[in-house]
Amino acid sequence: MKLESMKEEFLSQARNIFLFDCQVAGLDAQLLNAYHDVLGVFIEFTGDILVKDLTPDHVRLYINNLSDGPNEGEEHTRVVINHYTLIHDWIRWLYAQKFVTERGGSAFAPQLSSLFPLRTAKVLPYCA
Repeated sequence: MKLESMKEEFLSQARNIFLFDCQVAGLDAQLLNAYHDVLGVFIEFTGDILVKDLTPDHVRLYINNLSDGPNEGEEHTRVVINHYTLIHDWIRWLYAQKFVTERGGSAFAPQLSSLFPLRTAKVLPYCA
């Protein structure tokens, strides 16, 4: 995975990276397929835009469009909720990548010498 920002990735590529991360984390195949299918339909709806161009309105329009589908009833409501949940998880993951990048860019080795200054006193030998 790139440690740069996901902002410059297209949604389809961000989805593929997400699915790879999920697979490495051991997510079950059925859930991986659900993410693949739902995110694929969502990306078709929004267009394969850059991650930085994705807005909450894209999600709202997609969910509203899905809600207005020809089906009604509990099963249809469950499908809409599942789509929203999977898209929401993916967007949270996208947002979390920002923190991985920021953390990676500013990380540096701590200056242990300032925490544990060398002592000129007696040095204990290493005991195994």
